[in-house]
Amino acid sequence: MSQKITAALLGIGILLFPAQAYCKPKADTEKSCSAYLMAYFGPEEKLFYAVSNDARHWTALNNGKPVFDSGARLRDPYVQRASGKFHMVHTKGWDHPSIFHWESDNLIDWTGGEFQVVEKDKKRAWAPEFTFDKSTQTFYVYWASLHEGHNAIHYLKTKDWKNIDYKSSKVYYDLGIHDIDLSMIKYKDQYIAFHKPGSVEDKMGNRMFVMDNLDSPSDMISGKRQPGKVVFPDETNPTEGPEIIKLIDQDIWYIYGDPFRSPLEAWETRDFKTFKKIKVTTPKGAKHCSMFPITKAELDKLKRQYPSDSKSKPKN
Repeated sequence: MSQKITAALLGIGILLFPAQAYCKPKADTEKSCSAYLMAYFGPEEKLFYAVSNDARHWTALNNGKPVFDSGARLRDPYVQRASGKFHMVHTKGWDHPSIFHWESDNLIDWTGGEFQVVEKDKKRAWAPEFTFDKSTQTFYVYWASLHEGHNAIHYLKTKDWKNIDYKSSKVYYDLGIHDIDLSMIKYKDQYIAFHKPGSVEDKMGNRMFVMDNLDSPSDMISGKRQPGKVVFPDETNPTEGPEIIKLIDQDIWYIYGDPFRSPLEAWETRDFKTFKKIKVTTPKGAKHCSMFPITKAELDKLKRQYPSDSKSKPKN
């Protein structure tokens, strides 16, 4: 079960915003989304923020300093607005059979904690993310853990993040080789999934596959064990950590990748069939980001709480 904690570490609160949901104003003073927030870790294993007007050129907040310390080694932060709250999940350090989950009602006060998601012999729970199914009001939570000697994507389902039993988690799909960093977005009537198959040495890079629904991960789960389609031209390898953002009021998506030894890279698509590499500038040392649209009111609040000077401008 998740340990519930209320805190304001580093003397500040955490602000969580939507990953792929449209902004839904709660007050007349809030307007539709007009900017973007990036959550990432690096160079420290804590949470950092950056903002952008175009989801391509990012400026670090808080003068490039962390905005939140979870009390553990925080890696791979993923945040999203769902079910009337703001949610964040992240990896705990390196090899632990648990993840962290946090939630907030007002974007400043938050509660959360750690809970075990797999048996201890599965060693790890890397890069957790979730997809919220509105039709059933269910969170599909997924991550990478050891399975038969390699990393495979595992998952569990919850409606409220309470009373989670690690014994209920299952293998989502198994490629028969290492696979990590699953990230998904709903597109029309399907789910587009990006992930990192293979080991560091094989330099496979990030791949894509399509799912008809959240309970059937396509050929991945049927035994065919296809590693996914190569879609990113000029990708630096080895790379991992694919993350997706839809542009505000446009049928355009950017997919970011996280090269092991280079700055973040990105590609643009309008149909998930063709992809074009685009130039992006991100904060120095940024790793495994997640990005989401925010309102002007939310942006102004962020800038007041985490002011930055010229030293925090993009470095890459």
